[in-house]
Amino acid sequence: MTEREQFRVTLSIPWLVRGVDSVQDAVNIAVSEVGRRLATAETTPVSTGEITVQTLSCANCGATTEAALVVAETALVGLALECTVTAQSPDDAESTVRRELGSEFEDIPLFPIESVRRDT
Repeated sequence: MTEREQFRVTLSIPWLVRGVDSVQDAVNIAVSEVGRRLATAETTPVSTGEITVQTLSCANCGATTEAALVVAETALVGLALECTVTAQSPDDAESTVRRELGSEFEDIPLFPIESVRRDT
């Protein structure tokens, strides 16, 4: 049997916010709503950490911007969530995090960006 280790899993979460006028309002609401769901989640094997806004880079000039777009008072915000979990492999860590958080994020895709072993 493989030894279980600590992994840091980063998930991409697309978050829809309605009734906003600015990107900053959309970001604030998205982070707050995701944080509230995580606070009520019963995820004993998963320790959740920082919620950040993802960044996008221009392929031509390399400039970066927040992954948030507001059109007609509706925003799509790309969030990144870091979690820590004990697992046997990076794939096992990703599936554990998605399974444990899935009930709090029903109908919202939780897309793994990265899964790395934590150095203790």
